Amino acid sequence: MNNLRVLIVEDSLVIRQLLRHVLEEAGFEVIGEAGNGLEAVEFVSRIQPDVITMDVHMPVMDGYSAARRIMESHPIPIVVVTASSNIGDSVTAMQVLEAGAITVLQKPQGPDHPHFQQDVAELVRTLKIAAEVKLVRRRGPRLADTQAFAGLPVQAADTTQHPRMVLIGASTGGPAALKAFLSHLQPQLPWPVLIVQHISPGFLPSLCEWLNLSSAIPVRVAEFGETVQPGHAYLAPDLCHMQVDDQGRVLLSDGEPRTLLRPSVAHLFSGALRYLHGQCIAILFSGMGQDGVEEMLQLRQHGALTLAQHPDTVVVNGMPGEAVKRGAASQVLTPEQMAELVLKLGRQ
Repeated sequence: MNNLRVLIVEDSLVIRQLLRHVLEEAGFEVIGEAGNGLEAVEFVSRIQPDVITMDVHMPVMDGYSAARRIMESHPIPIVVVTASSNIGDSVTAMQVLEAGAITVLQKPQGPDHPHFQQDVAELVRTLKIAAEVKLVRRRGPRLADTQAFAGLPVQAADTTQHPRMVLIGASTGGPAALKAFLSHLQPQLPWPVLIVQHISPGFLPSLCEWLNLSSAIPVRVAEFGETVQPGHAYLAPDLCHMQVDDQGRVLLSDGEPRTLLRPSVAHLFSGALRYLHGQCIAILFSGMGQDGVEEMLQLRQHGALTLAQHPDTVVVNGMPGEAVKRGAASQVLTPEQMAELVLKLGRQ
């Protein structure tokens, strides 16, 4: 897609000028700037861009309120661009995701910063992908998100292994799916839950805090060497691959990125092949790319139960869609249905 039209929503004039410069250099057309959320809402009522960059804390109307109103009236892909070092901003950024934003990114910190080019490249890549996401008005939860669990049968061939833990991979759009899944579990869950969520460094503590607000089980960032416990969820730390050995101990490494990612879902799933011999439930939520798909296929071939998020509920149907295409997923379910199925298996 060429000459993507962008609206920049940011209360700092300096940051607006910086974003305009880097985006126009990358070939985007900046069709407008807004200094607060209300200006953004009024702008999209007249002119609809292809994608929006949205700050969080702004005068008059913040990013959360603006995103919610835009998604209710003129759904447009929104990428939150904020400062991860500001804990208030990053916590609110999670709420903006819940309101319908695609993902959250670190705000470029100026040309003299050592990570400037990396931050700009990630922003450009994400905006291009976000602009292609098809959205619907957020007047209420979609049917696929709220329908009761239909008691879909679990085929014996897909569950020849007795699970020892639940492993989840998620990327763009994943936080909302994680929230739905974790909130539908129960404290008596007999297995630990290990999660790799692709997210910009610095936002993980806020994601953890946000998930804990509604999760039925405690959520924490994993620590090297700790033994994972049933009924607890563990997030892979920033920039660390995560696996769990055959004794249930967390293994973290800063080895080479897999599929250009660290942490990677592929690394988490391959650890289940190496140490658990496929004794797990493997899940792929919304996300771009195909991180973990090949390893999920191998897990299914080893008898693991493998689940992919239903396409009607994803933000980006990259990872789960590729899993279905490759035959890696034994079932395609909503996050709520997955939780019900996991609980059902746990009771058995």
